[in-house]
Amino acid sequence: MNRIIPVVIAIIHKDNKFLLTERKGKDADDAPFGRIWHFPGGGVEFGEELHDALLREIKEELNLAVAIEHQLPRIFSAVRPHWHGLLIPHLCSIQGEEHIVLDSESFQYGWFTYEEIKKMYTLPFVAEMLDDALSLLKK
Repeated sequence: MNRIIPVVIAIIHKDNKFLLTERKGKDADDAPFGRIWHFPGGGVEFGEELHDALLREIKEELNLAVAIEHQLPRIFSAVRPHWHGLLIPHLCSIQGEEHIVLDSESFQYGWFTYEEIKKMYTLPFVAEMLDDALSLLKK
């Protein structure tokens, strides 16, 4: 079944670095997108507010509490065989203690500089989201 899903994305920053996770392919449709670095996030559930969804997803995927600083001004559109995601990125910072515990969706995580991310194998739009986030950080 084809479906359109709003997806919240967290661009988490600290000390001029950004948190990325390396994805696992969850099923046959998602397998081509496994072993790729990306900003964490996930789908918005029916009736859920965007900010609530983002806080929930980051808690589930990373065991982190984050503070949402800004919603980025652009929404990105990603189409896969049976899925159309409307990607809604947010600039975030860690709130409280950093004790990252990955769920089953990721192999690993890391903190990377802008220059390092530009050279990495990432999902589409990571570079564009990062550029938008940096423009907000410079204000």
